[in-house]
Amino acid sequence: MAERAKLTRDGAWARIVMAGRQEAPRGAGFDPALRADLHRAFTEALAGTGLRAIVLRAGEGGWPVAADPAQDYLVQADAPTLAGLAAMIARSPVPVIALMDGLVAGGALALAQAADLRIARPGTRFAAPEFGLGFVPGGGGMVRLARRIGVEPALEFVTSGQVLRTEAAHRLGLCDTVATGITADLPDDIAPRAAAIAEPQSYIDSLARLRSQPRQGPQAEVMARLLDVCEAAVLLPEEEAITFEGVACADLIAGEMSQALRHVLAARRRAVRLAGTGPGATAQITRLALWNPSERLTHALVERGVSVEIGASEPARLEQILQVVARAQHAGVAAGHLTEPQRAAAWDRLTPVAGIADFSPAQMVLAAPRPGEVAALRTHFAGGQGVLALEGVRQREAGELQFSRAAALAEVTGGPETDAALQALAGILRAERDLVIHAEGLSASFETTFWLAAERMVMAGATPAAVDAALTAWGFAEGPFARLDRRGLPAAFAQFNARDGRAGAYLNWLGLEGRTGRAAGKGVWLYGKAGARIWPDEEEELRALRREAGITPQVLAPPEIVARILAELARAGADALQQGRAHRAGDVDLVAISVLGFPRHRGGPLFQADRAGLLAVRKRLRALADESAPAPDTLWDVLIRNGRRFAELDEPVAA
Repeated sequence: MAERAKLTRDGAWARIVMAGRQEAPRGAGFDPALRADLHRAFTEALAGTGLRAIVLRAGEGGWPVAADPAQDYLVQADAPTLAGLAAMIARSPVPVIALMDGLVAGGALALAQAADLRIARPGTRFAAPEFGLGFVPGGGGMVRLARRIGVEPALEFVTSGQVLRTEAAHRLGLCDTVATGITADLPDDIAPRAAAIAEPQSYIDSLARLRSQPRQGPQAEVMARLLDVCEAAVLLPEEEAITFEGVACADLIAGEMSQALRHVLAARRRAVRLAGTGPGATAQITRLALWNPSERLTHALVERGVSVEIGASEPARLEQILQVVARAQHAGVAAGHLTEPQRAAAWDRLTPVAGIADFSPAQMVLAAPRPGEVAALRTHFAGGQGVLALEGVRQREAGELQFSRAAALAEVTGGPETDAALQALAGILRAERDLVIHAEGLSASFETTFWLAAERMVMAGATPAAVDAALTAWGFAEGPFARLDRRGLPAAFAQFNARDGRAGAYLNWLGLEGRTGRAAGKGVWLYGKAGARIWPDEEEELRALRREAGITPQVLAPPEIVARILAELARAGADALQQGRAHRAGDVDLVAISVLGFPRHRGGPLFQADRAGLLAVRKRLRALADESAPAPDTLWDVLIRNGRRFAELDEPVAA
């Protein structure tokens, strides 16, 4: 394997050049191999005579950045730790100069803070992703940063999640100076780094103020550990403080929240390429037809240089879309994002049409048809007039694509030999949506499962209020019954029919009673001026329903309620994988998070099934089948028999 850190000598200067982000293995960061090469290069440099200073820089693409920032802090027996490498830099008998460019984050930031002088190239960006992923910066990075710039600026940078440009980073103290170029002349008078806190009492007072602020939510524990590390930075010698930091970092990385958040990050990165499609080239779409589109998508596409013909079922709707796009373009000119010629050119790329029959041939057609319009679209665009992508249509014809949208997510699907078109469709929808995955009906399947599983819980002995309370306390954005009332019982029944789901006694009883949801003022909850409240005779009504169904109610504690819901959601996700309606376990988890409000810091239903153990979850599902829940598919048996997890379905199996 080629060395990823090379040492050269130029008189009294030693230069260590790391393989840059574009040269190193993709997403490797400061992995054990790079750390070993850096340790060897520093050892050789310090063994030389007449040394004036050591310069540390990176090659093409800037400093390495790990796909999973936690990997920078991985401890491996046969490689130096990042903290040990940073200590080597900090204790160097000659000054170490860090010449930074690209994205400086994770291990890069830790090593830079150990250097005597930090020089950033214009355009360098600085980030601290660790807090957002449920752990604290390690490798001595947090301790040295807090000691160097103060506790409040350090915590603001680490917890904000912001990516700072060079000038802002310089003002904050993340670098000492900005160079005109990475090969700029190096300074003769190298200023020593500030090794101690300038005003300890002011630092301690700031820390006390920060500790007094009440904090809630899943990252409260991470913030508490971060404050502990900053306190150690002022109370302990640097080496001991860094050891304390390393323990906090390792503890949090091993915890459920950090593992879940990093799982979600990896899943989102994989989602850039649609699962279940080949590596073929994506068609470049320059001519597009839109029928009943959103204003946001229309505006984004013409801004990207796509020529768009646009139509709508109602003339008033078409006029509204054009007005909104025009206002957005004028606002862009006023804000300086667009020049007037650019605005005029973008507007010229937008052509309204009166009806479906007036569209010109296009490379792709995106349509959200009203009832009765599908046949007209298929007739007009037949014979190579454009790839037809239909939203909300269950039955597609040969060569067509389908898509559905919910929250910040779009699902796309097609038939054989549509990979290039699917990739192109995904690229178009990403102009409007944060996330696009290759799946079919997964959003609706999860929502249906959420409601029917909650109903089974009520029939088994829980109250609707207890079900909603247990799930929101665990982290869901809203409980299943609050969601049901918001969406309305008729919409839920329509979805059950489309997804082959059957409502049970409780939901059917709600329909018979006219308790159709929030819009009607009565649903699972009773709505009034004071908000939602429990129906006064609810317990008696539930007892009667259970008696009629021959069910002996159970006492279901909140953990049991959560476990049952999670198991049923995992079953729905596994069913989609086995049936080919989804292609990656990570995509399944992303859908649950984006559409269902599944807590991001819990990772998703398949992540939770992996953590609980597939054997235990399958046992629970088999027990729930006795309460009318669908039985688990055979994918569970295959994974259990082979000692595998859902997470492994996202990665190739080693030969």
